[in-house]
Amino acid sequence: MKLSIICLSASLALTSLISMTASAIDLGAITKSSTDQLKAAAKDAGVPLETNAMIEYAAKQLNLSEGTVAASFGSILKVAQDNLSQENFALISKAVPDTQSYLDKAPKVTKSSMSSLFSNAGDAGKKAESVDYLNSAFSKLGVSSEQVPGLINSFTAYLDNSGYKDAAAVLKQGLSFL
Repeated sequence: MKLSIICLSASLALTSLISMTASAIDLGAITKSSTDQLKAAAKDAGVPLETNAMIEYAAKQLNLSEGTVAASFGSILKVAQDNLSQENFALISKAVPDTQSYLDKAPKVTKSSMSSLFSNAGDAGKKAESVDYLNSAFSKLGVSSEQVPGLINSFTAYLDNSGYKDAAAVLKQGLSFL
């Protein structure tokens, strides 16, 4: 009889302890708060965002491989670099770690005869050449024209939501002709 009373008391004490612990700590709130604080501290310290998460996010959203998304991002960065001043592109480079590695992943495409004509036509020609490059690069990567706005929106939204509003705005500016 005493053994059953002791077991019952121990069970009740353990149950009370578990319920108190569960109700006293909201790990989700702690994690979200900590993540927000870390993002703010990293941005204030000039630490670039983690683009791997951005690539994973876009790949899931668009049902593409991470390699394809990384190469697509490189293509988009290449066009932005070609259409922005060095100072403006530096804002993107500061926010995006390994910008050069993404640029290196962008497909190399040969200029078409039409593209060669664009080279001599000033700013309008530069933009037409950029569109021609993106069409060729995305075709090579197997990215449909319907997926391109989703890629651009994923990248700019991720930059914006990670505290790099200026970099997102500059990237949009560099792609504004699309």
